[in-house]
This record gives sequence, C-alpha cells and structure tokens, in this order.
Amino acid sequence: MHHATIQGHQVICSAFIEKRGLFLVVFDPGFHVWRVPGGRAEWGETVEETLLREMKEETGVLFDQPRFLGFGQDQQFHIADNKETSRFVLYFYVKTDQEIHLDPLEASDHRWVSFEELGRLDNAEGALADLFRRFPNCKTVE
Repeated sequence: MHHATIQGHQVICSAFIEKRGLFLVVFDPGFHVWRVPGGRAEWGETVEETLLREMKEETGVLFDQPRFLGFGQDQQFHIADNKETSRFVLYFYVKTDQEIHLDPLEASDHRWVSFEELGRLDNAEGALADLFRRFPNCKTVE
C-alpha cells in the first residue's frame, strides 16, 4: 500500500529515562544537539508503541508504563540528510535499573544529569527547550 507524503510536523516520541535519580541525555550526531532518546512514529503505531520501540532500539531496554509529561515543537536541521525537519515531540517518563546500551548511530556521546540540568542544557534540541518553556512546572514525580 502506498501512503501519501504528509506535510507538517513529524511525530517524535522521546523519554526522560531515570536511573538512580539521574536522566540520560545523548548527543545526536544527525542534528548535533543534546536530546533525550526517542524517534519518529511509524505508520500505524500508537505513540506508546513508538516510544517503547524507539527505547528498545536506542537503549536495549524494554520499558513499561511510560507516563506522558508534555510536548515541544521545533524545526531542526538534519546535518546528514541536509534538510530541515519540522517536529512535534511527545515526551514521556520511564524509570529503570537496567544497564543502558546505546546505539552509536543514534548517540555519539551521552551523560547522566539531574532533572534541573535537563531544563538548562546548552545546545539542547529545540523541542526539549520548548517543552520546558511551555510547561515550566513539568516534573517527573507526582
């Protein structure tokens, strides 16, 4: 079946992965920005299915019970493809004690930071910065 090309924002599902009170951020070699793991929705997937598939692909961990935190929007220039993409990023929260194994094609560097540091990252993806602008009281604990 052929699907028409959709104009507008790509839907991305990303997660704040907590481990021992810190959160994983990765340096994306395609966009040259710091971000939390995630990726594009595929045809027919729910946002939860997208999130869990992307987390497994990027970290090697199968998470359950993701909790929605909020969203951000941006336009990012993809270096490798030499094109700008318009993105709508849905952010979720997950927690693990498992070992994370990052895909080197998705993350050329990584670090674990506090939640407060997530909101103040230098060179963060635009949607992540937008999330904290839109939801200044965003938090991972209820």
